[in-house]
Amino acid sequence: MTDDLYTQFDNIFFERTRLSLLTLIRANETVSFTFLRKRIGGSDGALYTHLEKLIQAGYLVKERDTSGKAVKTNYSITASGREKYNEYLLFLREVLNTDGRGKGEEAYETDK
Repeated sequence: MTDDLYTQFDNIFFERTRLSLLTLIRANETVSFTFLRKRIGGSDGALYTHLEKLIQAGYLVKERDTSGKAVKTNYSITASGREKYNEYLLFLREVLNTDGRGKGEEAYETDK
């Protein structure tokens, strides 16, 4: 496996909290800030900062819903964010199907 396999994701995407945020938003299509705060935890300021970095990178969009009594902030994944996340899933599959020497699953059967 080559070293570039591990460095193909930028530090915006590959940070633990932001990756967790992307995972939740991708799974639910659109989620509120309140939902994310309950699931991720941490302070509002820290969560907001992570979300803003994902927005600036083009992975998320933010929309304000003013239809109710309170303003609600919702987040959705962009096409670019979905594409980067899918690349990450392919990366994980490749790692899981490789024994560290560039061999796939068949290596496990023959190397025993």
